[in-house]
Amino acid sequence: MSSPARLLILGSCVSRDILNYPQAKAQFVLVDYYARSSIASLGARPIEIPSVVQNIGSKFQRRMVERDIKKVFLNDLARLQFDVFLIDLIDERFNLYLEPEGKICTLSSELLSVGFPKDSNRGSKICSGSEEFWHLWEAGWSTLLSQLRHFGVLDRLRVNQVFWSSRTENGGNFEPDYSDRQVDLANQSLERMYRHISADIPSRQFLRFNYGLMTGSITHKWGISPFHYIDAYYHAAIQQLCGWPLLRNRTAISEKAMTSRTNYPVDRVILRHEGDQLVATAVFEASQIGQISFYVFRNGKQIHTQGYSQGSIVRVGIKPEPGVYRALVFFLTQDGRRVTVYSNPVFLYPVISTLAG
Repeated sequence: MSSPARLLILGSCVSRDILNYPQAKAQFVLVDYYARSSIASLGARPIEIPSVVQNIGSKFQRRMVERDIKKVFLNDLARLQFDVFLIDLIDERFNLYLEPEGKICTLSSELLSVGFPKDSNRGSKICSGSEEFWHLWEAGWSTLLSQLRHFGVLDRLRVNQVFWSSRTENGGNFEPDYSDRQVDLANQSLERMYRHISADIPSRQFLRFNYGLMTGSITHKWGISPFHYIDAYYHAAIQQLCGWPLLRNRTAISEKAMTSRTNYPVDRVILRHEGDQLVATAVFEASQIGQISFYVFRNGKQIHTQGYSQGSIVRVGIKPEPGVYRALVFFLTQDGRRVTVYSNPVFLYPVISTLAG
């Protein structure tokens, strides 16, 4: 008898609650669960942890908020051992808090409940569903995708393609907490994200459901909500996860993947804003011999190219144009391998209103 598959989750209760059912408990063991975090927040720079975070009563909720603020997930990904990496996008409903130099955190309900942010002098709010949010989310997805490729585990990703329900199982709506318009707008944003992901991930790595399965339960343990579904959804999700061929043929992490984790030449690329310049720096784990080229993008459009050289730093003059900036490094090794690494995103010159005090 094979051992349970190791399941890593980045998302919300729509994925975590699958493991509450006996069929799933027999097939999967939870490696870790990261919640209350937008993908837009993953690869950004961390803000300083607000003191009010300690006022979050639940240890679980406080830990989730701290993880989002500290940006621990991408670092943890290097050490976690898993057979399936399941993500969902329900927590993209949360707004973002943005400070200068691309410092970001997710404005989860838990963080808001303790009064953060108390003043508007330092940061601004990016509303979920806005174009500013979309550009940051795109950058975060690119970072996550790059890391999964880096560690050789992209084929273990499963995208839980779920939407907000418009009705409960007895035909009711979700007012006053969520209006029909809020549900429609949230689903439009989710559809846009899924389309974007599907350009990078094959269809076989998606969990997809008949919309009727995503009906709001009136007896759900967490209460009535557009993303607290009836039991039939969870049974369908378990069936799809267990039917994935990768689980039937899973093996330990391959020697190739382990090698990529320990011998990857470029540790990271750091992008900073200094005056009217962007400064991109390639950081290596050890002394390396090879050639480096830099590409700089604003909102996905290339604005600068630095040809191959041995320099690990490039400075690029920029105009005060709003958008998400990031750098892409190509490192050409002596043996002809080409390694690509994205920098952190830097969101500059936002045209947004600040939070009220």
